[in-house]
Amino acid sequence: MEHITYGNRKIKFNIKRGKRKKTVALQIQPNSTVVVLSPYFLDKDKIKEIVRKRARWIIQKQEKIKKLNAEMPKKEFVSGESFPYLGREYRLKVIKSEDEKCGHCKLMSGRFYVEINNKFSGRVASKIVKENLLEWYIERAKEKINERVQRYSKLIGIIPQKIIIRNQEKRWGSCSHSGVLRFNWKAIMAPLSVLDYVIVHELCHLIHQNHSPDFWGKVESIISSYKDKRSWLKENSFLLAELLN
Repeated sequence: MEHITYGNRKIKFNIKRGKRKKTVALQIQPNSTVVVLSPYFLDKDKIKEIVRKRARWIIQKQEKIKKLNAEMPKKEFVSGESFPYLGREYRLKVIKSEDEKCGHCKLMSGRFYVEINNKFSGRVASKIVKENLLEWYIERAKEKINERVQRYSKLIGIIPQKIIIRNQEKRWGSCSHSGVLRFNWKAIMAPLSVLDYVIVHELCHLIHQNHSPDFWGKVESIISSYKDKRSWLKENSFLLAELLN
């Protein structure tokens, strides 16, 4: 891990080299780690210079994450807590049952309901509730994402080879050269308009394997307010990434 000194602060960062042609991108992970995405040819001194120029921004972002961590207590998966689905918050209700085979989650009447056997309590009960909630999210993500991909595939005029829904730590979606689209299931927590942006973004990569003006022009032709959706993701990625971890 590399580092620079900015005032009395030491900023540590990891360098991830890839196929980027010119630009360098900085990412602040949910745990405040700084990742520099760099072209292969760029030397460490140049990268350090870039990080030093962005030091103030990095510190501001890290402080914001620190504040959010303090304000957002870790979920305990008990009745009364709320969880997002398609941009709306729904309160959780844990129901205790004598049924040995119970253990499922459903969303109805504006609430998440998770039924578990009444012999479980404390951390064990919380673990079971979390597992059932997670299973529900993943299933809904598969249904909704596949449905929206079909819709926008018709509009754009291109069909992916395959769709994979999984937990991606650093991305909301990705597109392979072979035409496989991968989506982070946690995108189902975002508003539908933001989820649509993620889907359209990756579908457009089937046409343009870059972030050129032509690529963004294609995205904008489908979602005219894509910049607002992209900003929403940047501002809220940390909150969504930390849920159900």
